[in-house]
Amino acid sequence: MSIKQRIRSNVIAQFSNPRGIYGRIAGRIMSTRQTNVTRNAWIAEILNPPPGAQILEIGHGPGLAIEHLVPTIGDGHITGLELSPLMSQTAARRNRDAVGAGSVDFRIGDSANPPHDLHSLDIIFGVNSSMFWPDNQAAISELASRLKPGGQLLLAYMPPPTATEPATTIAEQIVDHFTDAGLTEIATQTAPTQPPTIAVTGTRPEHSAA
Repeated sequence: MSIKQRIRSNVIAQFSNPRGIYGRIAGRIMSTRQTNVTRNAWIAEILNPPPGAQILEIGHGPGLAIEHLVPTIGDGHITGLELSPLMSQTAARRNRDAVGAGSVDFRIGDSANPPHDLHSLDIIFGVNSSMFWPDNQAAISELASRLKPGGQLLLAYMPPPTATEPATTIAEQIVDHFTDAGLTEIATQTAPTQPPTIAVTGTRPEHSAA
C-alpha cells in the first residue's frame, strides 16, 4: 500500500469517530465537500421544523445541518449528540452564536441510546448513523420512543467510499425497522448528490403513549 493509499485509508476510518490528526482531516472533508454541504441543506429543508420545535441530531459531525436549522426554530432548541469530542467542539464553534444564545447545545454520547433526559422530542434525525450501530432495530425503536406523539424520525444514508451495498438497499432496511418500531407515514426521498443520499422519514402515531 502506498503512502497516499495509507493516508486515505486512515482518514476514511475516522468518519465513525473522528479524533487526532486524521480525524481533523476527516472533519475538514465533512465541512467542505460539496456533497456534504448540499446534503445537509437538503435535510434541513425536508425537516422544515415549526417554531419552538425540540430537535435532536445524532452524529452531527461538523454541525452543518444544525447551522441551517437554527434560523427556523424560533424559541425552540436543538441538541447535537456525537461520539467524537473533536466533532462536538467543531460543531460548537460553527454554531457558537446559537450555543451562546442557549438555543443549541452539544453533548458527547451514543447515538443509539441518547441520555434519558432527551425525550418528548419533535424531531430526531441523523445521517449515516445506523451503519455504526450493532443492533439497528433496537436503536431505531429506542429513538422512536424518544419522540412525542406526532414527532418525526429521519435517518439518511449516503454511501461512504467503503460501501458494499447501494443506498436503496440500506433505505429499504431502514423502512422495515421503522415499521417494526411502530412508526407511520413512512416515506423515502432522494437528494441530488453524487452518490445519492436517501432519507427515510417516519412519524410516531398521535395515539402513541408518551
